[in-house]
Amino acid sequence: MFETPETLVNTGTGLYEAISRPCTGHWRTFMYINIICPPLPHLIVGGISLFRKGDRHERRAIHKTFDLIYVQKGTLYMEENGIQLDVKEGDFLILVPELIHAGYRHCAEDTVFSWMHFYTEGGYTCTKNPVSYMPSKMNKNKYYQKDKFTISLPQFGSLPRKQGDRLKDYMEQISQVKIDKYNQQKLFFDSTSSQIEYQILFLRILSLICESNEHPKEKDLAGEIYSYMLKVYAQPFSLAGLSHHFSFHPAYITRCVKKKYHMTPLQLLIQIRMEEARKLLKTTSLHVNTIGQLVGYPDAAYFSKQFKQVMGMTAAACRREAQGERDAGVAGSGTKEPRGDGVVRGMEPEV
Repeated sequence: MFETPETLVNTGTGLYEAISRPCTGHWRTFMYINIICPPLPHLIVGGISLFRKGDRHERRAIHKTFDLIYVQKGTLYMEENGIQLDVKEGDFLILVPELIHAGYRHCAEDTVFSWMHFYTEGGYTCTKNPVSYMPSKMNKNKYYQKDKFTISLPQFGSLPRKQGDRLKDYMEQISQVKIDKYNQQKLFFDSTSSQIEYQILFLRILSLICESNEHPKEKDLAGEIYSYMLKVYAQPFSLAGLSHHFSFHPAYITRCVKKKYHMTPLQLLIQIRMEEARKLLKTTSLHVNTIGQLVGYPDAAYFSKQFKQVMGMTAAACRREAQGERDAGVAGSGTKEPRGDGVVRGMEPEV
């Protein structure tokens, strides 16, 4: 039985505090590496290694340096701190500073992998679950102060082909070292990019990895947000408030909602409001102004304008249409969850 850290904290003094839990066999419960920013992590060097059948990774521990590996071909058999992991084609693995890592067996076939070494001057933790950053409310009198935020990277995972191709391309662009065990060579190349371009490519790689392995609780976050909005659609909207309620960064919430519904959280709320307004127009005799207030629009003129933008007809026309349906014996319809077709035509400021 091995021990794998559930929480590993960089104390900033070269010492580490760890809480361990048992792990048996190949590691399939992965840590998240949470880098505290600013400062942003910094790329040291990137390269590509060509291993022959029978080669294996050297045994070592790198001081204050992370090692990111992305396998392009074959399988790399890695071990970190006594935990074994098979890194196959399309998989990535981030090795943690100070922990001993090595190849635990020889490559069974020719294997090609990209790698890069990076570090951070800030702190970091290794945890079982990702850390979600919650920003504090902006203090307008201290706009020069920057809150800390966290980059949570899954330590191990795989990428879909499209994202994998992008990561491979980025890593090839930053490669300055080629370790070729076919010809027993180690070649060095000058960077063709500026240091800024070099670091931008590195941050794009981290961004791809951040998006690659959503925590199971986060997978249907967009659906949970939709259900929540159905209950509170008449209340004033605030992305910061939504972020606080779900304990996720506003940017992540926006990305999840756009991924499922192809609209922003605000556009989704507008869609829900307009669907509820249409239902009230078709099933009640309430005045249009009253309906606007019930769905979150105290300004009657603005509600009418918004309704026409989104629904493609005026509120009065919607009511006449409903009357015609009733006359024809056709029942009205209720609110339906958007199918991601981006039907919201109008935008409004946060309300």
